[in-house]
Amino acid sequence: MQKLFLPGEITERLNCCDRIEPLRKHPANPLLVADRPWESHIGYPCVLYSAATGTYRMWYHACKELADRLNPNAPLVDGFVMQYEMYLCYAESADGLTWTKPELNRLKVKEYGPNNIVVVDSGFIGGQGTVMEDGGDPDPARCFKLLIYDMDGKGRDGIRTAVSPDGLDWTFVGPYPILPSQDTPSLWHDRRRGRYVAFLKTRLDGKRARMISVSEDFAHWSDPQVLLAPDLADAPTLEFYAQNAFHHWGHDLGLLNGFDFATQRTDLELIAAPDGLAWRRLPTRPRLLGPGDPGAWDSGGVYPGTGDALAFGDRCGLYYCGSSQRHDGHDAVTPPPGIGLATFAPGRLAGQQFTGDGWCQTIPFRCPGGRLKLNAVAHKPMTVEIHSAGYGGPIAGFTRDACAPVTGDSQAHAVTWKAHATLDALRDRFILVRVHGEKGLVYGFEMTGKKATNHLPAAPRHAAQAGE
Repeated sequence: MQKLFLPGEITERLNCCDRIEPLRKHPANPLLVADRPWESHIGYPCVLYSAATGTYRMWYHACKELADRLNPNAPLVDGFVMQYEMYLCYAESADGLTWTKPELNRLKVKEYGPNNIVVVDSGFIGGQGTVMEDGGDPDPARCFKLLIYDMDGKGRDGIRTAVSPDGLDWTFVGPYPILPSQDTPSLWHDRRRGRYVAFLKTRLDGKRARMISVSEDFAHWSDPQVLLAPDLADAPTLEFYAQNAFHHWGHDLGLLNGFDFATQRTDLELIAAPDGLAWRRLPTRPRLLGPGDPGAWDSGGVYPGTGDALAFGDRCGLYYCGSSQRHDGHDAVTPPPGIGLATFAPGRLAGQQFTGDGWCQTIPFRCPGGRLKLNAVAHKPMTVEIHSAGYGGPIAGFTRDACAPVTGDSQAHAVTWKAHATLDALRDRFILVRVHGEKGLVYGFEMTGKKATNHLPAAPRHAAQAGE
């Protein structure tokens, strides 16, 4: 069991404040750029790791400017006449950094010759596509699943779903549209709960906002519900463009794509959900990733990719796309749009920082027992005290005075008390964890005991999936 000291999930604290760690852009970025005849622009990567082959697989959005799309019947999207044909393309990598675009020659061979296109829009515009590998489906022809936006230019637009045995040859399934959405949906496979979650784009009061729909079988979907929308605490020009989700350190986390209509720039904000459905913004609305410096390949804006948080050495990584062009820019795009990687330390996206001699305390949870390991940077001795839920106060034998202090920087400080090396005596009891420190950082903790009664079953751990 792992938990973060996540902002918004702290019951009490003294001389302590929220700590957010921005994502670090990989120095090799951009890892993939628009460099093929069918790629005027690329973006919205979905990256999966294949344990069977030991390779990274990427599906990404590409669009080709087509002059013949400028006709009176062309649809308008956000006030612009659509003059693109849009594709879902495929790339591979041995290390997640150096990518190749294989010649698959499945679609558009007559127009482009050898290419890596695997899905073509049905008319005038396709949107962000998410691919997931579903090893739990008994039908091998449905091992891979796709959710993508499509507009046929004849009055139909929204979500289409498809299945594939290999992620390359796709068969559309279900009605079109199967769900309503605008052009930046995404799909999340909530493995812990055995369900598929679709994040959809809509408008509320004229502004871009997000909806959610859930399916147990990838065929029947719940009616969409409003999920996230700008509120009175936001700038009046803020809108929500896209989002993703991933499981990390016992939490369901995501990146929400904030779009400032005034500057036409986008950034990525950390969000969380206690149950994978009730997504919320954190108290300070922390931005984890923003546009690059002027002239950089991502200086105009950044947009979220989809897929698990993957392991890269001692760090975790999430893919994103960026452009040097602002959202509504009409100037030449130089450098070209591309796809990059942003990394973070496992279990250290967010936590609590001591501003003096103080403490912070978690919300109550059921104790699984086992050893307690603290993910913290302790510049001075740090101790842990276990409290009863409600008004119970410190539990005898697990007080601060009985705790052996820890110091230094570790994601797994072993915490013990004079009479207890483990939390087994508290198994199945509702507790709160209070950490005392000074001039240090505490990000989270791990308890190594078996899951307590009434807890959800754990998901199968992906070979390269980080931080579960």
